[in-house]
Amino acid sequence: MPSTRDPAFVTTFSRMRILITGASGTIGAKLVPALEPEHELILLSRRAHADPRYRQVDVCEIDQVIAATGEADAIIHLAIATGHEGDYESHNFNSERFDANVKGTYNVFEAARVQGVKRVIHTSSLTVVWGYVQPEWVDGDAAARPVGTYALTKFLAEQIAQQFAMQHGIEVLSLRIPKPVDIDDHSTREDPILPQWIAFPDLIQAYVRGLSAEFSGFQLATIVGETSKRRWDLTRAEKLLGYQPTCNLESMGYTLRDEPTGYGGAGVVWGDG
Repeated sequence: MPSTRDPAFVTTFSRMRILITGASGTIGAKLVPALEPEHELILLSRRAHADPRYRQVDVCEIDQVIAATGEADAIIHLAIATGHEGDYESHNFNSERFDANVKGTYNVFEAARVQGVKRVIHTSSLTVVWGYVQPEWVDGDAAARPVGTYALTKFLAEQIAQQFAMQHGIEVLSLRIPKPVDIDDHSTREDPILPQWIAFPDLIQAYVRGLSAEFSGFQLATIVGETSKRRWDLTRAEKLLGYQPTCNLESMGYTLRDEPTGYGGAGVVWGDG
């Protein structure tokens, strides 16, 4: 079974100082151990941690972000407003989304500009193209069709990322990613999943490859898992990153459920709307 600690993922380029926002979140918990053996990590979290590796930094506070970024060679931006799935809507939480996902993204890129960081990997979302309903094929850099407020904030964050690449020469990779699946947790096989969801080893592979891939300017790529119902094109990710899915979730005991006829409304992520 593929591992996020596979040396092939982490030894193809020189040691770097990599700043990771949202490092204590769901993706960060898998990405940190994959990068830590080969790189010096600067781990940011909004919450205080007993672990001395973490710095308490709120991405919505520009001065904090700039101060934390001074030592970084590259940034992986994971931080988002947490607590609900992408289909959830409420005025209060949507306000948090705009703060963390839009303002926070601006702050991260502005800090990169101020401190001279040359590469940023920005975490976007497949919700940005939720407007392409089945069975429509979705290109790896398809024009945005966001559905819902979360998707809107992620689309706006892509625009911020592109602007900083164009105006300030930062190398930017925006990854449109789906919900990741922890294949080490056997309880994740109990409920059917959507066909675009991705196993963590494949998702981590994309981030790691993004650190060393040769590109300039703003690059956008879709990263999904491999299933019999995949309709998201991976050609761009393959050419840009050398990305190849290694996990077929169906062969690992996962059951796929049909996509909804549209992604608007509550409950589409888990099919319980």
